[in-house]
Amino acid sequence: MKHIRIIAVAGLLLMCLHATSHAQEWFGLATWNISFPVEDTKKFVNDTSFRGFGLEFRKEFRPSTTFGIMGSWEVFHQRTSSTINLESGAITGSQDRYINSFPIMAGLHRYFGAEGGTRPYIGINGGGFILIQTLRVGLAQIEDDTWEWGIMPEAGFIMPLDRGSGFIANVRYNWALTGQDLAGNDAQLTYWGVRVGFVWERY
Repeated sequence: MKHIRIIAVAGLLLMCLHATSHAQEWFGLATWNISFPVEDTKKFVNDTSFRGFGLEFRKEFRPSTTFGIMGSWEVFHQRTSSTINLESGAITGSQDRYINSFPIMAGLHRYFGAEGGTRPYIGINGGGFILIQTLRVGLAQIEDDTWEWGIMPEAGFIMPLDRGSGFIANVRYNWALTGQDLAGNDAQLTYWGVRVGFVWERY
């Protein structure tokens, strides 16, 4: 799993460097991500995450349509004393629960409105998540890291601020289509994400 993580991060960095070297054809996004766990995710960690950031590069290949690559990192954490069931038994007492989520995806986006003004858009992203689930009880720690395939529908808008820069805000639904919890039960990581940030170069 560590090798998969290294290869995925290295691949993302190479794609980002390639996109930056062709700045006149691409535009970049940098965002601060706020995440809200739902469904299976909420059963393990039930706190809103304010620890997240993302990088994304998009290229227009048809009028008002872009193709892009993105990567982000969201961290969920909750301290709780509720009981958790594992394969080896149940644990009750003070625990720290973490989920580190690293979505790495490609996306298609369609924009509306006049070029040069505020442009609403919709999009769909597909790829996968590197997921690291961690449970800490005292000095003991249980950790599970996996690669899970997933999708991420999104809607937002881009507003120009100055020549070559802009503001972006969007909402995304992060949905890992496969996965298991620490007890070995089928579970899908799902969470809503609100992202705000900046756009540079072309928009």
